[in-house]
Amino acid sequence: MHIAILGAGAIGCYVGAQWSAGQGAGVTLIGRERVLAPLRKGALQADALTAGPMTLTSDPAALAGADLIAVAVKAHALDGAMADIARHARPETPILSLLNGLAPVRALRTRFPERAVIPGMVPFNIVWTGPTRLHRSGPGEVAVMRHPLTASLAQVELHDDLAPIQYGKLLLNLVGAVNGLSGLPLHAMLTQRGYRHVYAAAVAEALAAYRAAGIRFAKVGPTSPRLAIPILRGPDWLFNIAALRRQNLDPESMTSLATDLAAGKPTEVDILNGEIVRIGAECGHPTPVNAALVRLVKAEEGEAVPRRYSAEELLAQIRTK
Repeated sequence: MHIAILGAGAIGCYVGAQWSAGQGAGVTLIGRERVLAPLRKGALQADALTAGPMTLTSDPAALAGADLIAVAVKAHALDGAMADIARHARPETPILSLLNGLAPVRALRTRFPERAVIPGMVPFNIVWTGPTRLHRSGPGEVAVMRHPLTASLAQVELHDDLAPIQYGKLLLNLVGAVNGLSGLPLHAMLTQRGYRHVYAAAVAEALAAYRAAGIRFAKVGPTSPRLAIPILRGPDWLFNIAALRRQNLDPESMTSLATDLAAGKPTEVDILNGEIVRIGAECGHPTPVNAALVRLVKAEEGEAVPRRYSAEELLAQIRTK
C-alpha cells in the first residue's frame, strides 16, 4: 500500500514518520518546500522514532499514485486540498481525514460521494522542536474508523464508529479558543482559575447542546468531561493535583488554534467552537459562550498583534461566572 499524506505539517509529518517506520508501506509527504527542505537533509524524528524512507514533494500530482490519501491540512486549506484530490487522485482512492472537528468529514463526503471517506482523530498535540524533530504531548494513539486499508496502519486504534470519539475530542478542542485569546502557553493558562472557568463554561454548554441534540460522545483523554468541569472550576491546588500533572504538557506549547492566531493566520474556530454553535442552532439550544468565543477569535484573526485577554476580561466577555 502506498499512502499519500496531503499536508506536511506537524500532524502529517508525525503520522508519516509512524507509518513509514512501522509497516513497510510507501509514504509520500505532500507539503510546502520550507517544511520539506530540512527533511531532505536529515531524517525526520518523531520523539524517539526515526522515520523510514519517504517521498517528499510539493507537487499534488503525486496523489495519482496513492492507494490511500490522508488529509492533514488545516480546515481553511481543505477546499484547496479537495481540488487537488479531484484533479490528481484516482477516482476510487479512499480518503482518511485527520482534521480536527466533524465538519471536514461532512465536506469531504459531500464533495466526493463516490469515495470512501474515513474519519480519523489525533488525540494529542504535536509541536516542532527543530527543523526535523517533532514532539507530542498528551496520551493516546491516532484513532481511525475501521476499513480494509486502515487495518495495516501502524500505531492506530481502529473503531467501528468514530463519531462518539470525534465528539469527545471536540470537547477538548474547545480550549483552543481560550488559549488563543489568552496569548499564553497552554500550561501557564491552565494554572489560572479564571481561564479554566471560561473553558469549563464552554464544555458545560457543549454537553447541554449534545444532550438536546441526542449526541453520544466518548471520553477522550484521562478525565471524563463531566468530572472535568468541577475540577476546572476548583481551586488551583486541586486542579494541579487532579488534572494538570496528568496532562504531560510541554511548558511552552500552545494549541494549534492559538499558534495560528498568534501568527496572523486563519484559525479553525468555526469547526470547533462553531460546531457547538451549529449543533445548538439545529436543536434550538442556546450556546452564547461558544458563540462569544467564536466572535472574539474571528475579530483577532489576521491581526499582526492579536489582543490578549486577561482571565477577568474574558470572563466578562462571555458573561459567565
